Amino acid sequence: MLHRLYAPASTGLFICGAIAAIGSLSGYFNSRLQYCDAATNPCTRVAISVDVKPPQTAIDAIVLPGNGKMRLSLGLVAMALLAGGYVISGLEVEGLIAIARQEEIDAELEEKRQAIVADEEEKKLVLAADIRYKDFEQQLLDGYAMLLLENNPELAEQILAEKLPAQIEAVTDSKALASASPVVNDQETQDTVQDTISPIVVDPTALSSLIAAGTRAIDGLIDTSQSLIFLGTPGAGKSVSLGVVVGRKKKRVGDKLRLYAIAMKNDNFAGATVGRLNADSDVCYGILLEVVTELRKRAAMPKSEREEYCEETPVILILDDFMSQQKLLSSSLSKKIVRYPEESGAYQKISLGDAFNAAMAEIIFNGRELNVAGYVGTQSSNIEDLKFLSSKGGRAGVILMYQAFRNVKKNQGNYEIISQAIGNQHVIADAKERERMRDIFPQAKALSVQEHRPMILSSNADTGEFILGIVPDMRDEYREYERLYNGADEVTDFTWTIRKVSEFYPDTTAESLFNEIRNRVNDGMTQREIIRIVLKCGENKQHPTRSYSVHGKTLFRWLVDNYDNGELAAMLKSEEVQ
Repeated sequence: MLHRLYAPASTGLFICGAIAAIGSLSGYFNSRLQYCDAATNPCTRVAISVDVKPPQTAIDAIVLPGNGKMRLSLGLVAMALLAGGYVISGLEVEGLIAIARQEEIDAELEEKRQAIVADEEEKKLVLAADIRYKDFEQQLLDGYAMLLLENNPELAEQILAEKLPAQIEAVTDSKALASASPVVNDQETQDTVQDTISPIVVDPTALSSLIAAGTRAIDGLIDTSQSLIFLGTPGAGKSVSLGVVVGRKKKRVGDKLRLYAIAMKNDNFAGATVGRLNADSDVCYGILLEVVTELRKRAAMPKSEREEYCEETPVILILDDFMSQQKLLSSSLSKKIVRYPEESGAYQKISLGDAFNAAMAEIIFNGRELNVAGYVGTQSSNIEDLKFLSSKGGRAGVILMYQAFRNVKKNQGNYEIISQAIGNQHVIADAKERERMRDIFPQAKALSVQEHRPMILSSNADTGEFILGIVPDMRDEYREYERLYNGADEVTDFTWTIRKVSEFYPDTTAESLFNEIRNRVNDGMTQREIIRIVLKCGENKQHPTRSYSVHGKTLFRWLVDNYDNGELAAMLKSEEVQ
């Protein structure tokens, strides 16, 4: 702050010094001759320098002595002022030089920082490109191997004889099975063979043990009050697993279970109050506030009332396809500001995305004891993308459910999400537990491809153990919950016939509908999309196919049962895991 005073101070001192110097050099302090000028009446006293000759009219002339001491003093003052101004101006110059030097150093440091950041970004881009290239190369090799084996089936036996002389014994639980060592040294070669060759001869005990582990992983979610995170790529069966967990809870608790859901699609969640973020963000924020308000209400209850109330009335908030929600919150909804309530009763204005993260963090950290849970489904493979789980404590407060599935026929999907999780010390902290999962992974991967069933990796926060297995076939149970909770108002004795199809589809025939379905399946469209787009379920409230879960699926199955020669049913088998 002092350097700002240097300029005005030095300027003031220079001005005062100049004035003092001028005063000391003026003739005011010299000896003077004083006389009375007789030319005036009365005569006027006049003082002039002694060096000047007085006029002839001068009378009564006297000499006034000069003041040399005052002149000297004023001269010294002038010198002091000028010297002070010079010193201060020097300080100012030094300060400016120091500031310029610091700015130069700061600019140099900033340039170095930018260079480091640019270098790191370049390394990240190169690494990401390398990963994408390797993924593409792997998919290309898998596709080529699959095509080669389809055209030359005899190669399968040859490869098995050369590369897999013995099978890996499955290890699904450290207490139930012993670990086994792989029979080939090249892990990538083994994984590729397992992905592209089907069927593979395996130990039936390993398959049953892995399915039992998957069943145990699903069953362990029913009674817990912890929040659940379902992670997996599209088609890995997350929707089925989440639907079964919610369906079992609703079947056990009944209408006392309070369900809320924020989604991106027009789906039902066992009778939940549903809001679509891409349709009405205000409704979704209202749902979020309702759950947070209920959470804080329970926390404020006396313990004697709270335990019974929370036990009888669980609350679940479902965030479906949360990765798409995050993209929406960070793009078109990034500038949406909401009033988020604090526990004190005050409000703070924050973005809608920050409100989502704050609410989910509160639910995860405080909801377990209050029986308020969040069920999050995301396609992201990185747990770090979930900002409300950024801390180690946040990850410990949830159960992680990784699911992966490889559709060999369509050359879609992979098991990278589970392999990365197994190698991530932030997900599995215990090195021995990571090693145990690595031992199980190859056999589980091969059986998942062979059986067309998803692989599952589940954490158990109570014991710190993880479960790696095969997801059991829960499709019939999932359909039953869809019928019970999402189509309860439908007429159950409706039967499709050719006449009924002609009545409700007067512009086409049943055979034409089947041909359209077959073409869409060949194009890669899912059964759910076909029912909504081709059969147009849900468009007309008076139409018998207005319910996707009941009559849409029954019409689809009726067409396949009556017009398919078996080819389409085989193609749809692998799709039913979704």
